[in-house]
Amino acid sequence: MEVILLESLNKLGGVGDLVTVKDGYARNYLIPQKKALRANDENKEYFSKIKQDLVEKNKKIIEEAKLTVQKISKLDVTFIRNASDNGQLYGSVSPKDISNYFVEKKVNIKPSNVNFHDAIKKIGIYEINIRLHPEVGCNLKINIATSEENAKIQKDELQKPRKKEDDANLEKVSAEKNVSLNSSENNEEKNITQKTKERIKKDTPKNEEKKLDETTVKTKTNENKIESEAESTENKLNKSEKERLTKKKDKE
Repeated sequence: MEVILLESLNKLGGVGDLVTVKDGYARNYLIPQKKALRANDENKEYFSKIKQDLVEKNKKIIEEAKLTVQKISKLDVTFIRNASDNGQLYGSVSPKDISNYFVEKKVNIKPSNVNFHDAIKKIGIYEINIRLHPEVGCNLKINIATSEENAKIQKDELQKPRKKEDDANLEKVSAEKNVSLNSSENNEEKNITQKTKERIKKDTPKNEEKKLDETTVKTKTNENKIESEAESTENKLNKSEKERLTKKKDKE
């Protein structure tokens, strides 16, 4: 049977969607619960008139569901039950029990909103799904123990692997940070070494040129000095020769 959905339903669709379902599901559940209309011309025309109101109503339901999820996410859900030595419960914890727990906390959650595969029959910590709307839900952990003290022990045991994982992640991040710092320092040191080499290489010709200039100056100085000494010696010899000739001439 083809029906028009009047509200969003899991695995079927949203408000106003035309879907095909089994006849029995439509006649026995969807239509009597006013969740859908038979998809005939008359109902299609009727739906077009009420569509806007249904859309607004659906938005309001979504907002309320989100607020409820925020509220229950902060709760520490614990059930104290009698159990045998091997942890087998004398009874079970069902969706109805969980619904009643939340009702006592003044939170309206129906058993149909609580999803898990089978009734819980042993102590421990279990993850369940709360689906308040096809678009809004959350996963919660419930702690089932024989006493408040045992419930705390179970909770601590559950958190140990998470703490170890967090510590391991912290060590990993720290190690990566150290590696990054060492790499940065090494790169900086390499850059400094490279710059120093380049500077030395750049300055070397200048130093050699400077040394060459100094050598040239010294050589020229020495040459000038030798030339000056030779000239002085020659002048002395000439002067001595002149004096000798003068004395000889005077004698004659």
